[in-house]
Amino acid sequence: MLESNDNIHPLELLFNPKNVVILRVGGAIEPMVKGFKRQGFDLDNLYLISPREESFLGLRCYKSLEEIPIDHIDLLILSIRRDLLVETLQEVLSKKKVNFIHIFTAGTGEFDQTGSEIEQELKRILDNYKNTRSIGPNCMGIYSPRGNAAYYSSFPEELGNIGLIFQSGDLHSKIIKFGSRRYHLRFSIGVSIGNCVDIQISEVLHYLNEDKDTDVICVYFEGISPIHKNEGKRLLEVLKNMKKPVLFMRGGKTERGQTAVLSHTGSMATNKNIWKAVYRQTSLIEIPSSLDELIDIVYLFSSYFNRFKKLKKEVEFPRNKRTLIILWSGGFGILATDTMIEMGLEVPQFKGETLEKLTNIYPIRVGSLANPLDLPFVTYQKELVDVTKAAVDEDISLVIIETDAWKNIEGKRFKGYYENLLEIRDYVENQNKTVIIILHQYPSESRKVFVDMLLKDNFLVYPSLEAAAKSYLKLYEYGKKIEGFKKK
Repeated sequence: MLESNDNIHPLELLFNPKNVVILRVGGAIEPMVKGFKRQGFDLDNLYLISPREESFLGLRCYKSLEEIPIDHIDLLILSIRRDLLVETLQEVLSKKKVNFIHIFTAGTGEFDQTGSEIEQELKRILDNYKNTRSIGPNCMGIYSPRGNAAYYSSFPEELGNIGLIFQSGDLHSKIIKFGSRRYHLRFSIGVSIGNCVDIQISEVLHYLNEDKDTDVICVYFEGISPIHKNEGKRLLEVLKNMKKPVLFMRGGKTERGQTAVLSHTGSMATNKNIWKAVYRQTSLIEIPSSLDELIDIVYLFSSYFNRFKKLKKEVEFPRNKRTLIILWSGGFGILATDTMIEMGLEVPQFKGETLEKLTNIYPIRVGSLANPLDLPFVTYQKELVDVTKAAVDEDISLVIIETDAWKNIEGKRFKGYYENLLEIRDYVENQNKTVIIILHQYPSESRKVFVDMLLKDNFLVYPSLEAAAKSYLKLYEYGKKIEGFKKK
């Protein structure tokens, strides 16, 4: 590992490089160049090498490494044929000082025996240059808004609080693209780490655990490189010391999936019984084999931590699973109650003194106050807020509001309804509890307008009850794990 200097983490320059060299120019690296441009990287410090091209995407190309007017390279991106990798790496390191290398080239350990031998050679060379570290091969690389670096131009420029470590470049790209468009997610650091010939997942976890911008970490893990058989032990030690939630999705859970892992990153998948023990011993949160679920869950974690960060308060996790449901339809209320209970949430039925208190606030003629609150005709009236506040005071930790799009958002009724939502949200969150809006997914311009309005005002908006419930239960699980470890 690189030595740290003045409390700067050894991996900092990987995610915040002052100069970048791409060897060599070709169609495959076009998205990377566009990504660096979009992020605002200093193009005077982006050096492209091509023996044939004079320029590429408006940037000068240098004929060789010797022509580049710098002796020290922060980040070198190698995009060359695999049969040239070993020779090129040795040549580069004999001529220039390099802090980090991103080996973009695929077709190594995940491909065949020759590829595995190439990885062994790469590792041998890197071991001889202790101050040079590498990610890959077979990886897309880094995404760092604060370092003005990205390998796709479609990635957001704004800094967020979600860290990503993925052994799949495609899944890494998709969580950024889908998450940013679906929920306006923003990220702190992302790395598609590939076959892990050198830098390991445990090292990046350690870095993100100390990173001031990162609040929650997502990991897509396929296995451990055969070159680093001690990584399992190191990974467990790092996970035991994580101060932040790690949402962990493991590829290769099934026997057939393990076969697919070998042809993707060439990693050794680990035994499911070992992982059961890891989940017991750490605060790690296991995520099912679904990118959509990971996006749903990290959305809640990210928003939850952001809320407390803005308040400059220590995060308080959900106390219980007691849920209040507010909607417009009795039939949907029955389905919602069944769904919530079957998934493990509690939907307490209000009766006796509680029901009498709610009825005194609003003596309904149509609907129900027993929970779910079925209040079809008072959505825009003050009674909705008053009844909700009284119900939340009955030891409720989660409020689910099922709603729909409004065609006339300029009308008096919508404005009254939206003011009610804001007041309910503020009341609930001031008690460190959670409000989630359910706005079902369907093609509609008015729905898009409403969703954008809600997201802009920092509401949590999910397209289904199931997605909201699963996410909340993972947040609750993490809180209970943290509480349990503090007691030990």
